[in-house]
Amino acid sequence: MVADTYENWLDRVREALGSINMPMDEWQSTWPFDFKAEYFKGVKPDDAAMLANRFWWHEQNKSLKQECRKESDCWLPYGHQGPCQPISLGHREATPTYERGDYVKVEFPDEATGIGEWMWVRVNHCDEKKQLVFGVLDNQPLHDYGDRIRLGSELAVSFSQIREHRKRTEFTKQ
Repeated sequence: MVADTYENWLDRVREALGSINMPMDEWQSTWPFDFKAEYFKGVKPDDAAMLANRFWWHEQNKSLKQECRKESDCWLPYGHQGPCQPISLGHREATPTYERGDYVKVEFPDEATGIGEWMWVRVNHCDEKKQLVFGVLDNQPLHDYGDRIRLGSELAVSFSQIREHRKRTEFTKQ
């Protein structure tokens, strides 16, 4: 395979950004992203586009005073649902989102009434790829779920249902 020139690589990044309606020239003029550094690190054009996208959203959220208050390098806006997402793509693989012993507050929707219930789940492990947490329910449910959900139930929970996360060291039972 012939090594890409920087200009060819950058054209492919520009194309990837255009496919997600993030015109490089508009965003780059406001918040310059160091594409050359990514090129010399050997980052693939699609990954560089994703990094630039996250960087630009992070900068825009900061300028609007709507940046995430949980983690300084999270590119999502203030009050987002689910786990924080760092600007760096590599960070997510290196550090599991949820570790054994952590607690996550999970929303259990009630389709019948529309009134959901939030309960704590103690994490056993998580599957980053499938975005699932496996753990044990640490709350006595207020609603009647029959035998499906009760204190001590082993659960698999989607990241999208998680509303809060605490490390085991910061969690205290009331």
